Amino acid sequence: MAFPVILPKQGWSMDEAQFAAWLKKPGEAVNAGEPLFSVETDKAVQEIEALDAGLLYLLPNSPQEGNTIKIGEVIAYLLQPGESAPTATVTALALSPEAKPATVPAAAKAAPLPVTTASTAQLVSPRAARRAVAAGVDLRHVKGTGKGGRIREADVLASLGPALATPAAPAALPGLRGLRRTIAERMLRSKTETAPVTLMTRADATALVKLRGWLKSAGTAPVPTYNDMLMKLVAEALREHPALNGQAGAINICLAVDTDDGLLAPVVRDVPGLTLQQVAERSADLVARARLRKLTAEELSGGTFTITNLGAMGVDAFTPIINLPECGVLGVGRIVREPVVVNDAVVVQDRVGLSLTFDHRLVDGAPAARFLDSLRQAVEHPPAGLLK
Repeated sequence: MAFPVILPKQGWSMDEAQFAAWLKKPGEAVNAGEPLFSVETDKAVQEIEALDAGLLYLLPNSPQEGNTIKIGEVIAYLLQPGESAPTATVTALALSPEAKPATVPAAAKAAPLPVTTASTAQLVSPRAARRAVAAGVDLRHVKGTGKGGRIREADVLASLGPALATPAAPAALPGLRGLRRTIAERMLRSKTETAPVTLMTRADATALVKLRGWLKSAGTAPVPTYNDMLMKLVAEALREHPALNGQAGAINICLAVDTDDGLLAPVVRDVPGLTLQQVAERSADLVARARLRKLTAEELSGGTFTITNLGAMGVDAFTPIINLPECGVLGVGRIVREPVVVNDAVVVQDRVGLSLTFDHRLVDGAPAARFLDSLRQAVEHPPAGLLK
């Protein structure tokens, strides 16, 4: 039996991806679970594993680097030894009428749908069963494409269709490809779908500078960066002012990373639950792998607030763009030693510029200003808990 090779869904908002490379040669034997091809999606390069075993057969118009492929699209086949090659060309995997995507009413989402029956349980892979439970999919209405009609995870994802996808982004500039195209689409969406307002202030960062100097002399490895310390301070400010957090509950902070290929924003999850040293370790790992394009889609999604720092480029203040679906982003400028008048006396301080862009549809100016002022105070007087 010839097994179709399709692009499985890698995230709820994904409906297509840019093909990057075949990781196996035509005619080469492939084992189930081996990386078969790679795609660019959600700002990450993802290796897609084979779901079945066989010999790789490419169709006359199988995708090559730079081509766009859609979820469920048949892009190749895995054949058994001696098996004839299909004559089909690249096409979307057909779903039976029963498996066509359907919108689940909000009321129905609260109650779990029946997933399997005694007759279907043995024909469902464990991963497909778990995915079906999580997505509320009734497997009796999903057509399996595995051996003997076995339902695979890809079949469950394909049955969801585009119903859960986010609204289509406005058209990006022609000629853009890969990561640059993704960035262009997201920036354009942010500017057209939000009401961005930027507030700016300056803070005395002398205490942070001294604290980082102490950490460096203490031999801490990795030494927490200013971004790491700001991440902890921002997390506390978000707890005080939850309207600036992208979602209720979790505080997952994205850190903008400049790479040779473009901007990436990996996520440090549950920042309030981490020590400063744990934040430093996780962000150092994410930044290093971002520059190698080794991040997963999961590590680039789920953020609730973003920090972007242009201080190393000599920038004092700027208007950062909101990273949808978040509603706030903090821009950090350079730290400059300069004279300041305090209580009618001139003193020298290490000053830093802070720029907060927020979505005025969701947050008013006064709450946003209170958040920024709380952060300024925390920068000037770091809480004792920062080192815990």
